[in-house]
Amino acid sequence: GMAAALTEAVATQASEASRLSALRDTIEARILAVAPDAFVFGRDAPRLPNTTLVAVPGLKAEMLLMAFDLAGAALSSGSACSSGKVVRSHVLDAMGIAPDMAEGALRISLGWTTTSDDVALFADMAHTTLKNLLQRKHQRAA
Repeated sequence: GMAAALTEAVATQASEASRLSALRDTIEARILAVAPDAFVFGRDAPRLPNTTLVAVPGLKAEMLLMAFDLAGAALSSGSACSSGKVVRSHVLDAMGIAPDMAEGALRISLGWTTTSDDVALFADMAHTTLKNLLQRKHQRAA
């Protein structure tokens, strides 16, 4: 059974990576549509197809996590190996990312069960959530 599963995984690896990359890119595009100044870390570099890390200037990860949690999405503010911690990423620090951007980093992960319907639902949720948070941020600044 394990050999059959491994054979299947290897046989579908390229198509699955392509599928996940397209879903990830859809999420990033929708986030950038509502928050054009959002930053997608590593966007122009080779990277994992199933994960994106984004930050919206002026929005802290803790606030984003709470808002998305209330909307029904489970996200993270750091790497998978740092889950449960609410600290700025040492990797982003090493990359020279400004502290205010690193403190707003939000990780969105996809998996083999993620569908285009899931991404559409999340993208709509992200649009509404980010729009509301950005409106509040601008109202406080005014």
